[in-house]
Amino acid sequence: MDNMKNKSYLKTLGLIWILIECNLVAGNIFGFASLFSELPRYGIYESECKNSSEQILFNNTKILKKDCSGQMEKYQLAFTLGIAFYNLPAIIVGMISDYLGPRSLKLIAIIFHLISWLSLGFVTPNRDWLLLFHTIFLSLTGICTLLTSFSISANFSQNRGLVTALISGAQLTGSIWYAIFQILIEKNFISLSTLAFIWASFAILMFGSAMLFLDWRFTSMNSILKSKSIKTEVKTITSHDTLIQQLINPLFIVVTLFLSCLLLTISFLPVIWYKWLLHLTGNNQQLATRYTRIYNMIAVFGIIVAPLCGFIVDYKAYRGYTQKMFNISILQTLTWIGSVALCITCMFQSIFAAIIALIILTFSRTILVAGSQALIATVFPPQFIGSLLGIMWSTAGIISFATYGLVYLTTNPTDIWRGWAIILFLCAIMSGHLIQVWILYIKSKKEKKNQLTIINEEEMKTLKSSIDN
Repeated sequence: MDNMKNKSYLKTLGLIWILIECNLVAGNIFGFASLFSELPRYGIYESECKNSSEQILFNNTKILKKDCSGQMEKYQLAFTLGIAFYNLPAIIVGMISDYLGPRSLKLIAIIFHLISWLSLGFVTPNRDWLLLFHTIFLSLTGICTLLTSFSISANFSQNRGLVTALISGAQLTGSIWYAIFQILIEKNFISLSTLAFIWASFAILMFGSAMLFLDWRFTSMNSILKSKSIKTEVKTITSHDTLIQQLINPLFIVVTLFLSCLLLTISFLPVIWYKWLLHLTGNNQQLATRYTRIYNMIAVFGIIVAPLCGFIVDYKAYRGYTQKMFNISILQTLTWIGSVALCITCMFQSIFAAIIALIILTFSRTILVAGSQALIATVFPPQFIGSLLGIMWSTAGIISFATYGLVYLTTNPTDIWRGWAIILFLCAIMSGHLIQVWILYIKSKKEKKNQLTIINEEEMKTLKSSIDN
């Protein structure tokens, strides 16, 4: 990858390759709900369906009605575990990338990728537990691929923020593929297992990017803890206590809780979306499937929203820390407003509310990630950013397991508002973080003003002394 820095065409090729790869394999898990309507045709977890009633027609024909809510709960469990495991191992994945290099991490991602899609390819009614393997390893593949992809931004020193945002946008749009799967399966164009094997073959694409655009970096853990060289600048971690001091920093604790709580909005909605739409449409599976398809297709706008977030973070950032804090404060405020609006909207039982929720989600899930990461990168020492981001996302992953509890709380579709009420309460508590970041901005602005005053006074003294002489 070092040779790429002086070859613009290789950098461009590498970026395009990485963007395509991220779109294909890094964010698939977030669209898994599209398969909820198609998995029953393959008998996956059909054993969870129970006979609920018997209806006798005029010609004495008996029809058994089945209650498949248990089957749906299994699908939701697989989805919930997948979303949780997307963030949970972030700290371990980050350490692997730091100590062994992005190429090593990508090779690990290839193994996870094969396990995931082969599990889906071989899933059958008597092996329905493979569905859990699919979602868990799909998420592990996604987070590994995403983190390795960010390393290519080092080749674009002048546009690093934009490149990172594009990669994030490509990852977000990856959820559309399950929606496409659903259409192809519904039209009987292709089977689920065939699609799974096709996607498993993308391991070749991942191997190509690992060999062509990523580096090995085998370095002992001790040497990395002692020093980390970045071009001519050397960052030194003098003691283990310095990292602990950053971890117990009130700002880090609060921003981690802020991300974790608000992340529940974008992890809870996709899990209950299909059930919610079934209820809103009067158990019309065709309409529910159509809206679920739209839900995943709308993710394509993430490729547009993500760069906008990058522009907000980088807006006049050359002015220094104060301007960066102002940009971040704006972004975090927008994030909070979007999350609160999403909670309130989803409490209403109407199709119109579902459509509004889709629009809000398109923006909120992108700016939520961008704002929190930008805050960590701006305020905290550079040598700790990797560790802090890993811990932040792992914490968010642990807290996202609460989604599973919220799903059980909303077994009856009419009670879905209860889950949103709990998340809204958490969002209200996290409004304290907004006060925190705005106070930081105001303090930095005052400090800058004081520094300018001191500089002006010194310049006046210097000028006066030169005139006197």
